[in-house]
Amino acid sequence: MNHEPYWWVAAPREAPALVELPAETDVAIVGAGYAGLSAALTLARAGRSVLVLDAEAAGHGGSSRSGGMVGHGHRLSYSALKVGHGAAKARALIREGIDSLDFTTGLIEREGIDAKFRRSGRFRGMATPADYEANAREADLLTRDVGLPVEVIPRAEQRREIATDLYHGGLLFPTHGGLHPALFHEGLLRVARAAGVTVAGHTPVTGLRREGAGHEVHTARGTVRARDVLVATNGYTPRALPGFARQVVAMPSFLIATERLGGNRVGALIPNGRMLVETASSHLYFRPSPDGERILLGGRAALHPIPLQEAARRLGAHLARVFPELTGVRLDHAWTGNVAMTRSDLASIGRRDGVWHALGCNGSGVALMPYLGHKAALRILGDAAGATAFDDIPARATPFLALRPLLLRSLTWWYRAKDAMRG
Repeated sequence: MNHEPYWWVAAPREAPALVELPAETDVAIVGAGYAGLSAALTLARAGRSVLVLDAEAAGHGGSSRSGGMVGHGHRLSYSALKVGHGAAKARALIREGIDSLDFTTGLIEREGIDAKFRRSGRFRGMATPADYEANAREADLLTRDVGLPVEVIPRAEQRREIATDLYHGGLLFPTHGGLHPALFHEGLLRVARAAGVTVAGHTPVTGLRREGAGHEVHTARGTVRARDVLVATNGYTPRALPGFARQVVAMPSFLIATERLGGNRVGALIPNGRMLVETASSHLYFRPSPDGERILLGGRAALHPIPLQEAARRLGAHLARVFPELTGVRLDHAWTGNVAMTRSDLASIGRRDGVWHALGCNGSGVALMPYLGHKAALRILGDAAGATAFDDIPARATPFLALRPLLLRSLTWWYRAKDAMRG
């Protein structure tokens, strides 16, 4: 079993090649994932000199490891957003998510990035009848209040979307889709470099220091002066940036890719090629590979690091639970990547001690993070169009940084117990 992401077969990570660091730059960006590169592209095309720094090869983190699902979503439902933030703010946050979907799909089209994007739609399977009732009400609200197209699919009709009787109906989001995340990153990296951005991989940032009207960015390879700094490290935020490291909790998500099953077999299981998720606490998400030959499945095998062989065993059991006919199928890839969670369950964008940030994908980063990077760049440029509905969401620190591994281990068992109690 290959323990590198399936996506790296078509888009391998760049070999180490240390570029020369400039002594000064207009903007230094920490993190060469979707958010960092999108911000860099906007800034470079506005005439700024931009240096993007990453501790590993560009895109080594979540940007090339996810399930590649592209949607409007937030971790919180529209109903939960209304309770926590009021109806007007909830509508604004949902619309911001829709804008992020439009921006990212537009970016792919405008820049000619061959990301294998397809607007396939997403089916959300309901783990319990109560989930179905609650989500049907949610769909009505989203259609009425925000104009988002959502189709409620009862259990009797769900086999037109997925060949299983496991779920109690579901919702279909027809505007969502899927792509090849590593090819998307590879294309974004190419476009950013063509715009004049310097991308320095294998150059970890070891600290930031305010110096006059600018900043000193300390790296393992030397110091760079920058007028502005943007932190876009998400689930890979280093402890060398403690204020931002406390702002997010990096939770591992584990993924598997089956052996080549063949297009007919995959098509029989997932008739319309949808992206698929479920409402259980394991947060399973699965899909056909872009070529339609395999099934990729991810989820919470654990909320703390575990051996990939064990993660593959657990996720393989989940796959067999959804599709019993795949029991014992060979798995060709098993890998993991970090998801950046925030205390608000919403993205955070803004400025702290003079340093800009765009953090907190909360599991919806493929569409959201390129959009937030672009918005952060506009704010650095002083453009009012950089305003978002996230601007006044408090960037609260998460306590007990040193105890996170123990807490996440405990949460793993709590979520399992929760799912068991729900049946």
